[in-house]
Amino acid sequence: MRHSFQRACVYFVLVFIAVGSKAWAEGYVARAQFSSDVVEREPIDDIGNVIKVEYGEIQRVYFFTDLRDMKGNQVIHRWLLDGDVQAEIPFDIGGDRWRVWSSKKLMPGFDGTWAVEVVKDGNIVDRYSFDYVDEY
Repeated sequence: MRHSFQRACVYFVLVFIAVGSKAWAEGYVARAQFSSDVVEREPIDDIGNVIKVEYGEIQRVYFFTDLRDMKGNQVIHRWLLDGDVQAEIPFDIGGDRWRVWSSKKLMPGFDGTWAVEVVKDGNIVDRYSFDYVDEY
C-alpha cells in the first residue's frame, strides 16, 4: 500500500513537470488588450469589450499582445466577426519577450461580436473579444 502511494505521488509529480514544461516551452500571452492606438510599442488605453458604432467615421481598433517564450516561432492574429475569419496577420517572433499588434478598421455595418485569436503552430493560444454595437 505504501509503495502504491509513493508511485502515485511520483507519477503525479512527473506529469505536473511534463505538462508545466510543455506549456512553458510553447510560450504564452503575458498581456493583451484592445486599444485605440499603440505608441512606442505600448497601447495608449484599454477600450474595453464594448465599442459603439460612430456614424460617418471609420474606427480603428488595435489588438496588442505581449508574448513570452515564443522566440523563433510565427504567431498569427486571426480577426473574426461573428465566427467568420476577416483577416490573419502573421508575426515572426524575434525574442523571448515580443510585443506585437494588429488593427482592424471598423465601419457601420460591421457590428457584431469581434474576436482575435492568437494562433501558434495552428493552435489557438488565447482568444479575446469585444462587441461592436449599433444602438440606433
